[in-house]
Parts: sequence; C-alpha cells; structure tokens
Amino acid sequence: MKGISDFGLRISDLGPGASFPLSFNPQSAFRNPQSKGFTLLEVMIAVAILALVIVSLLGLKNRSMQDVMKAEHITTATLLAKRMMNEALIKTPLVIAEEDGDFPEDLYGTLYKDYRWKKAVSETQYPQVKELRIAVLWKEGERDEMVELVSYE
Repeated sequence: MKGISDFGLRISDLGPGASFPLSFNPQSAFRNPQSKGFTLLEVMIAVAILALVIVSLLGLKNRSMQDVMKAEHITTATLLAKRMMNEALIKTPLVIAEEDGDFPEDLYGTLYKDYRWKKAVSETQYPQVKELRIAVLWKEGERDEMVELVSYE
C-alpha cells in the first residue's frame, strides 16, 4: 500500500481533515536530502550550543565588569595617595611618625568614604634622608586592597 508521502506530498498540502496511512519511504519529502528545513535534533543541538555560548559570554561580561571596578579603585586610590604625598611634602620638615585615618568629607566629599589612608615617615641609613610611605586601603569584597607610594626627602 502506497502512502501519500510516496508521492512527495505532505498532509498539510491536502488541506484540513485529510488523513492517510503514512509508510516509511527513504525517498519521501520528509527524508529527502534536498528538502529544505531542519530536523528536531539539529534544532536542539543548535539551541544547546547557543545556550553554552550565551552562558560563557555572560561570565566574561561579569568578569570584565569586576576588572573595570578594580581598575577604578586602583586609579582612585593612586590619585588620593599622590594628593596626600604632595600635601605631606609641602609641610617641612618631615617628622618621624605613623598616622592613619579616613578621608575627610569636607575636603574629599563622600565619594571616598570607602577608602582609608596610612602615612609613615621613617629614617633611612642616611641621616639627612627620610622615607615617606603613603598607603591608601579599601575593601574589595572580602579582601583588603592597597596602593602604596614611597618617596625619599
């Protein structure tokens, strides 16, 4: 008994309500290598590959955002340390001591409330030369991060 697929037709081509017994024929329109379209398996594999790519790209995006935030913190801390270094070098003479604190809101605004500073002036092996260290610290998640500048006067 021949089925409708033996003639290269589809049931949808015959209109609504048509039903015929379909038999398997490797030359039918459903299995024809020249027929256009994708099988369900091909679509599922393509969707799985697309999902893997999208998940990977989202991970890269999140990582790049973290890197940008870290770079921003390092830049801000470096600029704050440089400003403190300039202020300390203007004051003469340097007094051997260690200090630490937060950045005052009136001079720096609330923008730098997450940053702290440490300043240390120490002697070197040369009596006329003193070492000035300024460190700016901040929290990066659970870790403490730091930028430190050193100058000799």
